[in-house]
Amino acid sequence: MATPVVKAADITNRLSWFIGLASFALIIVLLRYAEDILVPVAFAILLAFLLSPLVVRLNRIGLPKPLAIILTVTVAFSVIGGIGWLVTTQAISLIRELPNHEENLRQKIAALKRPQSPEVMTRVTGMVENLRREIKSPAPDVQVTAPPPGEAKPVAVEVQEADSTPWELARNLVTPVLRPLGVAGIVIVFVVAMLFQREDLRDRFLKLVSAGKLNVATQAIDDAATRVSRYLVMQLIVNASYGVPIGLGIWWIGIPNAPLWGLLATLLRFIPFIGPWIAAAFPVMLSVAVDPGWTMLLYTLALFVVMELISNNIIEIVLYGASTGISNMALLIAAVFWTWLWGPAGLVLSTPLTVCLLVLGNHVPGMSFLSSLLGSQPALEPPAHFYQRMLSMESEDMLEVASTYIGEHSVEEFYEQIFVPALLMSEEDRHSGSLPEVRQRFIFQAGRELIEELERQDEVARVEDAGGSANLDQTNTQPTTPVVLGLSARDEADELVGLMLCHMLRRRHIPAAVNPLAASLDDALAALAHGQISLAFVSALPPSAVTAARHMCRRVRLQSPEAPLIVGIWRHGAPLAEIAQRLSMHKPTAVVDSLREAVVRIEAIVGPRELPVKPTEPAVAASDSNAAAEAGATTPIAIESRP
Repeated sequence: MATPVVKAADITNRLSWFIGLASFALIIVLLRYAEDILVPVAFAILLAFLLSPLVVRLNRIGLPKPLAIILTVTVAFSVIGGIGWLVTTQAISLIRELPNHEENLRQKIAALKRPQSPEVMTRVTGMVENLRREIKSPAPDVQVTAPPPGEAKPVAVEVQEADSTPWELARNLVTPVLRPLGVAGIVIVFVVAMLFQREDLRDRFLKLVSAGKLNVATQAIDDAATRVSRYLVMQLIVNASYGVPIGLGIWWIGIPNAPLWGLLATLLRFIPFIGPWIAAAFPVMLSVAVDPGWTMLLYTLALFVVMELISNNIIEIVLYGASTGISNMALLIAAVFWTWLWGPAGLVLSTPLTVCLLVLGNHVPGMSFLSSLLGSQPALEPPAHFYQRMLSMESEDMLEVASTYIGEHSVEEFYEQIFVPALLMSEEDRHSGSLPEVRQRFIFQAGRELIEELERQDEVARVEDAGGSANLDQTNTQPTTPVVLGLSARDEADELVGLMLCHMLRRRHIPAAVNPLAASLDDALAALAHGQISLAFVSALPPSAVTAARHMCRRVRLQSPEAPLIVGIWRHGAPLAEIAQRLSMHKPTAVVDSLREAVVRIEAIVGPRELPVKPTEPAVAASDSNAAAEAGATTPIAIESRP
């Protein structure tokens, strides 16, 4: 009976994938063939997003809404028209001046062709000339044969285009001008209509897409409007802070039409990735034509490179950083996709449109994959990312992740928020049988080495802060009897968490150690019973943590009924009061579920201690414990400890 259900589910999944793929293809086709309508509408929506805050502010200060809209649109398009007029006049002026620089270009080309010019340039010029002659020469395998005697020679045919009529000539001249003007007119009409009916359009859109979830749809629209508006405003500020210095620098260098190049640098930066370099190409080429030498070229290149570095690494980070929430790779892919779909207009619109897709992924459950694909947030949560590094068996990557997190937070937070949750993931996989043995061994070994390395770094930092020289050979002390003893409830995962807790205790000058799994548990319990150890804690990591901890508590209480005993059930899903009730028959001093709480409880019982003085003589070996006891020394037990 189970087989038909599986087949039906498989068919349903395949049908869902097919419907999704067909829907995506249909949307792409509609976007491609409705370009003439959708592009003006998209530009109008962006301008409406940009102008809406100004309209709202003018309306709030008492200006009637129609007057506020008319004033805002008039000012906005007057500025756009003024910029267009300035660009046009500057371009006409440049075209008139270009023939005056023809002699400079001739001299530079002649200099590159002279034999005494640099060898590399001479060889490059010769190569280009040889390739040009090779391309123009006929193919060697083409045999040109004369026609046989008596055969009529083919009649040469010459195709001549008919003279264009005045109407065709006017159409060819006017069409390239009327099309942009028509698009601009459509954009203006749409912007005015959207601003006048902003609330009505918002309500209609909410009713169309909310599907009964008005709260989610409202949040999505607000999020999209905020992100797009912030992006446009901040991008305009960033572009102006880039274009104005470019214009001033070009004017100082002496290149003609500096206002034109400053404006182009400002406007073309709206085009992702390639816009700034397109803006730089024109003044760079003009510097070659204007300057008899090469000084202007070098200055111009240096100006654009320096401004790019300042804008990308300082201005953008300070002003808006990653305000769109889109990753750089997603921006690049989106730029390529929208350029393929709508050409240059798509390249300009790529970032705002991708922001809208990201908002859909954030708020619509069925499209959450867009958030993972486009968002700048890490795809994996920090614990999952650290666990993935464990699974990759890259100890250096594990240390890098740990160092990065500790640099922003602390060692304690790394253990609590990253290491223990990642170790819990590995335990769940291990107990389910999905974690191979080789990866289990690596996780335990690399985890132990990571804790030792973090502790070694702490010791080095402590020595350096004290003004001493951080000699790594002298930072490790010989084994001593600890004040706090850790007991692993079951396996190496419990031992690893115990080592983390010991590290946190030693950072507070409380000597602590974990009894190794390979060592005798009876010796450790005997030391606790005789008062050589002040406190014991049980480390238990799920799954089956409570059962394992209960068995360990019973063994402790059999030998030390009154000794302080802290039980740590790390990150268990059950309420802490319920866990404490299940362990109450063994009378633990406290039951905790976090390393931080364990440190607080232990410190309240044993108190902070001064760091012990490092012994000058080698520690007594475990086999010579009787002789050490006769000499009055503290009897060591079979544990590893570094105070």
